[in-house]
Amino acid sequence: MRIGILTFHNSANFGANLQTLATQEMLRKLGYEPVVVDYLDKAKLDALAAMRSAEQFAEHEQFGNTYYTKSPPLETTAEVAEYCRTELDGVVSGSDAVFRLGTPYEPTRVAKRLLGRKNPFEAFSWNDRLPPFFMPFDAPNLLKGSIAASSRGTSFYYMKPHMMRKTGRALADFDFVTVRDDWTGKLVSWLSRGKAEPIYSPDPVFGLNTAFEVPEHEKPDSDLSDVILLNGEFDKAWLRRMVDAIHARGYRAMTLANPAEKDSFDFTDGALELPMSPLRWYSCLAHCAGFIGMRFHAFVTCMANKTPVITMDVTRKRWGKPDPRNPNHDLARRAGIADRYFHSHDLMATEPGVVLERLFDPVTQAKADSFADAAPDILLGHLRRFGTLADTKGN
Repeated sequence: MRIGILTFHNSANFGANLQTLATQEMLRKLGYEPVVVDYLDKAKLDALAAMRSAEQFAEHEQFGNTYYTKSPPLETTAEVAEYCRTELDGVVSGSDAVFRLGTPYEPTRVAKRLLGRKNPFEAFSWNDRLPPFFMPFDAPNLLKGSIAASSRGTSFYYMKPHMMRKTGRALADFDFVTVRDDWTGKLVSWLSRGKAEPIYSPDPVFGLNTAFEVPEHEKPDSDLSDVILLNGEFDKAWLRRMVDAIHARGYRAMTLANPAEKDSFDFTDGALELPMSPLRWYSCLAHCAGFIGMRFHAFVTCMANKTPVITMDVTRKRWGKPDPRNPNHDLARRAGIADRYFHSHDLMATEPGVVLERLFDPVTQAKADSFADAAPDILLGHLRRFGTLADTKGN
């Protein structure tokens, strides 16, 4: 069976690239012929290019050209539809924020428009038409599924009414829907009026190691086994105390860059800087002694490789509490390691020694490892449904 992957494969983003590769290789492991559907969302690509250095953007492009099996370039939903109908037996949408939609009636967005404030992520929003990730096209012989789809906290009750209807119809046409967080599950159930039944799925990066071996040239150049990596919007005074606490435990402290975060500090023991390939970033997190920082896929990568991790949420609180729609919050709660999740304000108010105690707590680590051990089989089970459904339908 030839299975297409519809996702943010060409985003200049470590997590987006890694989850695409993981899905592709897990499909290959199951005996399918995977193809990354090369949908080019020009507005989004242009927005991302403006946020990244040319050198870092080139790393992501090279990654895709090296590791993906891609379709011809497709620029419109109509082109995606025609390719899927004629060239594929099934399509999996996801992972990542493929179910993210525009919410133009959300009060904060209305206020910003009235104040003339430009939304830097406008290119990521779909206010008036469905993106191809929902496969809003008729294809009776095509199996449609999703793997760990996320809406990234879309306040779906603030969507335009016609978009609610279109989204619901598209979701009802899926043969199976898996989501990576409870909020996206609510979106699927509510907009489809119960016709689509979402099932939880771990992020595909949890399955990368089961289907793909990181090449030697993508691994760290130096030994990181005594290094705690740090990344995020930290208060400088707090970070200095954290570095002292790390040193007191006999570890080194280094900063790990992300495509949009480049700061390093002279009081750390060095920095892993850009440009960097997605697999080098993944491998650094896999081989370090621990990680404290932001980014959902940094959290997933650490858990998948059994690296102790403290994840930091930098989104705005809701009613004085961390936003339950946040994917880091959802994953920490689901894995039973909620004490390793901090909102950024709460982390800065916590003594570094306490944070390190939580980072290295063996009971919590055992829970994280147990979740990570179970995740690949769950992912493979979801993807295996293409074969099961094909047999049932007689394809």
